[in-house]
Amino acid sequence: MRKLLLASTAVVWGGTAFAADLPPRVPAKAAMAYAAAPAPFSWTGCYVGAHTGAGWSHTGFSDPSGTIIAPLGDVIGDNSGAGFVGGGQIGCDYQFATNWVVGLAGDFSWADISGETDDPFFAGKAPFGAPAPLTLHSRTDFLASATGRIGYAWDRFLIYGKGGFAWSHDKYEANNFNCTTIAFVSCNTSASDTRLGWTAGGGLEWAFASNWSVLVEYDHYGFGTKSLTFTDPANPGFPVNFNVKQDIDVVKIGVNYRFGSLLR
Repeated sequence: MRKLLLASTAVVWGGTAFAADLPPRVPAKAAMAYAAAPAPFSWTGCYVGAHTGAGWSHTGFSDPSGTIIAPLGDVIGDNSGAGFVGGGQIGCDYQFATNWVVGLAGDFSWADISGETDDPFFAGKAPFGAPAPLTLHSRTDFLASATGRIGYAWDRFLIYGKGGFAWSHDKYEANNFNCTTIAFVSCNTSASDTRLGWTAGGGLEWAFASNWSVLVEYDHYGFGTKSLTFTDPANPGFPVNFNVKQDIDVVKIGVNYRFGSLLR
């Protein structure tokens, strides 16, 4: 009997010691909730997407000779109405230090941004008696850019700034309506050019699904002043040189498909 009591006591103490060494039990519901917790979202990865929006241009025409746009040094401003832009973009991002995101991107937009104005100096008058207002016209038919961006992310929201190189293709016209073509007068001149400049802007992007995000963005494009030669097919021997300054503002919305896992 005494041996039986000693053996029972040893078993009880041994079981208690073994139980003390076991990890604490986690309730089943808590364990399931822990296992189902989503991993943090990451912006690291590459993407391809499309966008659409509107653009406005401001074009300044001046004549270094003072013979067409007068007086000498005067600049005629041509402000367009809202025009269509739409195209695609591709890029890659990298998220670091928990909330910061850097990336590189390229985009291309077809555009229909045009404006027209008259030189007030020639309004309703001409050197040969007939009304011949000098009408200046500009049209941008594509925009492109190669940019870097940096942003700050709150989980699936990213606010960012961007900047880099920009290109545009522009067509310009300077027309003297009702002008009588003579040997030394070019009445309907035009020029076209692909211009290199810069762009800067910013936006907000929201990842609404594992691989999809939407964005809204504003960009300013600056192309500086460039001397262009305008020619008249009816009188190519008398070209006209204009200095043309070009700035464009664009607001766009877009959608991106982001490749690979966005969970880290």
